[in-house]
Amino acid sequence: MGFFSSYIGMYMAQSVGHSVLTLFVVEVSLRVWEVSEAKDKFRYRLLVLILPFVMFPLFQFLNPDRGSFYFAQDTAVFSSRNWLDLSVLGFRPFLYLFLLATGTVSAVVLLQEVLPIIRDWLRKPQKQEAAGRPAGPLIEGIVGEISAVLKIDIPSVFIIDDEHPVIFTMGTKEHSIVMSERLLSIFSERELRCALAHEAAHIVRRSNITTLLVFFVRICMFYNPISLLEFRKLVQDDEHICDDITVSVTKDPASLASALRVFCLDVPGHEAFRLSVVKEAIESSSHNLLLNERIERLENHVSFGYHPFEWVRYCTTVAAIVVMSYFVV
Repeated sequence: MGFFSSYIGMYMAQSVGHSVLTLFVVEVSLRVWEVSEAKDKFRYRLLVLILPFVMFPLFQFLNPDRGSFYFAQDTAVFSSRNWLDLSVLGFRPFLYLFLLATGTVSAVVLLQEVLPIIRDWLRKPQKQEAAGRPAGPLIEGIVGEISAVLKIDIPSVFIIDDEHPVIFTMGTKEHSIVMSERLLSIFSERELRCALAHEAAHIVRRSNITTLLVFFVRICMFYNPISLLEFRKLVQDDEHICDDITVSVTKDPASLASALRVFCLDVPGHEAFRLSVVKEAIESSSHNLLLNERIERLENHVSFGYHPFEWVRYCTTVAAIVVMSYFVV
């Protein structure tokens, strides 16, 4: 237990505890106040990732004695060290459960996130990416109209030779939209307009920068199960927000829903029970589940109103989380 008395050990244990508390308060707030607008949900759920990342060092700066044994015994409402040190017949169930959860999540982040990034970085000098060709007048005209409505600089659009349906946005200052020949051959003009409007919405929201910062926090909190789950919710909320912006521009939710169906993946069968096949099946099913959620949301014509006291409710939630977390050590 000496490790959990160190600064790093206390940070790990308390950040997980703070994540659980923050997640509970945020989810209760979302339900009690019936927060339904995607951009508001994103703002609330961002707290689950950001606050546990910064609260421990902030609290220690304000009160260095907060990490002491006496604070844990006399002042704290919940002490992670006491629970982790709890012994039942010589067995420490909460310690082993904590190590199992954090170890499993750390392995998932290492295998699914860190190693692929390192491999791509090492291979980058040897890779020669084919440059895409500029889009034609039709696409440039659509993007120009959308950019005028959203009041952004007109991004460049490039077409790449890829057999898969692909579209994404690149850049943080000067943006460009990249799409595949395959996608261009599948989409109708209305679906194409919706797809381009969705990518333009990501530019409006600066999603590339936001996702990069959130991903950085997630990697720093590699041991935290809550951070892993909440990151995926934040990505989905960001997609919902961009869907809403797209519908506000195109007035055509049906075509956007139709365009999203193109990106559904085939789930591999289980003829050969191999780990790679099972992994691909799980990832494809998860991908399709998130897409189907967005499609259903668009088909149901979900629309939400703005609550006049939303920022008051939000600040109240932040204050409640910070005050309660101070007494969780």
